Amino acid sequence: MSQIHIQNLFPTPLMRVEKFIDATTIETLVKQIKHSPQLKNAKTDLLTHTEAIHPQSNRHYSTISELTAPHVRDFGFLLFGENLQWTIKEMWMNVLSTGGHQSMHSHANSFISGVIYLTDCHASAKTVFHRSMGGREFVFSNTHADAAVTPYNGDRWAASDVERGDMILFPSSILHAVPENQGNERITIAFNALPERLKSWDYEVRFST
Repeated sequence: MSQIHIQNLFPTPLMRVEKFIDATTIETLVKQIKHSPQLKNAKTDLLTHTEAIHPQSNRHYSTISELTAPHVRDFGFLLFGENLQWTIKEMWMNVLSTGGHQSMHSHANSFISGVIYLTDCHASAKTVFHRSMGGREFVFSNTHADAAVTPYNGDRWAASDVERGDMILFPSSILHAVPENQGNERITIAFNALPERLKSWDYEVRFST
């Protein structure tokens, strides 16, 4: 009898760390954001951000940064095949009010990005990841009511399992967004990380923060 083998060629990793921070830490961070200056999002007044700062500038962020270190290192191994020294170069908080959304975007000048959930998210406002758009090739699709969506032809994926206290890590280049929030206030911490260096045989590039 013939045997069939399916290989997942060049998959994109996404890591979810359950219960990354505890309730006490979450309450402390939420109190802090309530007293921090807020910057309105360019696309909607219903989404605000704190200033993006280096974690060492804030004792709470510094503690969070230390907790992320082993997870960022392990995720970096999936991307580059080596346990590199990683640094979180910036961290900030997001507050998404009812009716607000976050437009599709990616994070420039970093390799790993993360989101830490300080509140549960309504089903309408899960982080949604999108397949890259564009390119020079002609694009054909088979998208209609009778066509099944598989991991190989899907255009987007929603992080539907995340809960308050969880963290997700993903490649900074991947497009992501948050649809209109039909639930209560949604609060998250976001950050970007860089490795100490990347090497390709006879040359290397070093990064500083």
